[in-house]
Amino acid sequence: MNITREEIGTLNEILKINLTPEDYTEKVESELKKYQKSMNLPGFRPGHVPVGLVKKRYGKSILIDELNKIVSGSIESYITEQKLDLLGSPIPQPSNDSINNWDTPGNFEFIFEIGLAPQFSLTLPPSKTFTSYEIIVDEDKITQYVDDIRRKYGKFSNPETSNELTIFYGDFAELDASGAVKEGGITSRSTLSVESVKDDAVKKSLIGLKKGDTVKVNLAVAFNNDADEIAHMLNQPVDKVSGINSDFNYTIDTVNQVEKADMNQEFFDKIYGENVVTDEAGFREKVRAEIAGMYVQDTDMKLKHDIEDHLLEELSLKLPDAFLQKWLQTAVEKPLTPEQVEKEYGGYSRGMKLRLIENRIFRDQNMNISQDKIREMAKQYILHQFSGYSAGLTDEIMTGLVSRYLEKRESVERIIETLSDRKVFNYLKSIVNANVVKVSYDEFLKIVKEHQHAH
Repeated sequence: MNITREEIGTLNEILKINLTPEDYTEKVESELKKYQKSMNLPGFRPGHVPVGLVKKRYGKSILIDELNKIVSGSIESYITEQKLDLLGSPIPQPSNDSINNWDTPGNFEFIFEIGLAPQFSLTLPPSKTFTSYEIIVDEDKITQYVDDIRRKYGKFSNPETSNELTIFYGDFAELDASGAVKEGGITSRSTLSVESVKDDAVKKSLIGLKKGDTVKVNLAVAFNNDADEIAHMLNQPVDKVSGINSDFNYTIDTVNQVEKADMNQEFFDKIYGENVVTDEAGFREKVRAEIAGMYVQDTDMKLKHDIEDHLLEELSLKLPDAFLQKWLQTAVEKPLTPEQVEKEYGGYSRGMKLRLIENRIFRDQNMNISQDKIREMAKQYILHQFSGYSAGLTDEIMTGLVSRYLEKRESVERIIETLSDRKVFNYLKSIVNANVVKVSYDEFLKIVKEHQHAH
């Protein structure tokens, strides 16, 4: 057997595996004898079918199977011995039919295209000073959060007519310029909260309505052109409703109202446990801490993205793009078209470069992921799946669910990737220079949106 490499482009090579009869004959004949022992053929005693007949019937398929095993094992061994750092996996190439004659076996040649990972040096910490944002939790946000909790634990009713606290459920239908329902326009079955409407005139038009009524609403006016809010209301992508200025008919199916739960000790205990909170001021402080915790997740995501942008720019990693685009067309369960690959490759390329950088940091810092951490995260995933039905999950049941979840290799890989990503970011966050800037939540959203547009 002989394996050779040939460079065909940057980080792109061809592997050629050449086999002679000495490499495969013994294995093929051994497999033929196994078939002979178990083969039943009329006119012959079991296990006594002439080997020539066995070869005639099964010889070619056995040859193909054995050659595939030899080639596959040889490639794996070669990659390990040569310490090749591959991206994707080897892509089989058409072989020379004049050499690979399956009917009269002789010498065989198998060709594979491979993509290599770029080699790079990484200097940490980065020389750049980053901006780390701290979002101020304002009183209005706390009040809104408290009100949401009080509604969740409040009393539900269906009044005859609507008021300022009504939450409708009904159907939106987009109108054309003449006021008729627009053909092919946006329709959506959704809720509409009177209290959440920002425009006073629209809010007034929604009071005093009852089941079956239809009211005309301009959502852009009602929600002050908040595309995220409108997209959620219409169950549409943000880019589809951004800038929309149509009127909508809203036909009311139900008039709902929630009376907020009283701010008393029973309510406090229900939310945070017995006597953890004893008054409204303490309750608001607990809520403030929860919101601050959620904000930290948002600001960490922004800092992480900024660090990643800097590392990518500083390293300017090159990938074997042509190879990876070919590989992506066949690497997934449902093959992608060249058009799909072209559209998605930018994001894939960025992700792969970041994975290379992350893996380097993980190795250089001697990081590891313990089995206990993997099992703990699997448990978190399962609890999330069961959502509000987790009360009946005993320790015994949970242990069984975790074990079954981790039987799938892709589940383990997903958890390890998530935990590795967190470990590397926490390390980077601890070593980079960062200036902390305090901003409101709206200011932070504006900063993030401008950054996205810049990309």
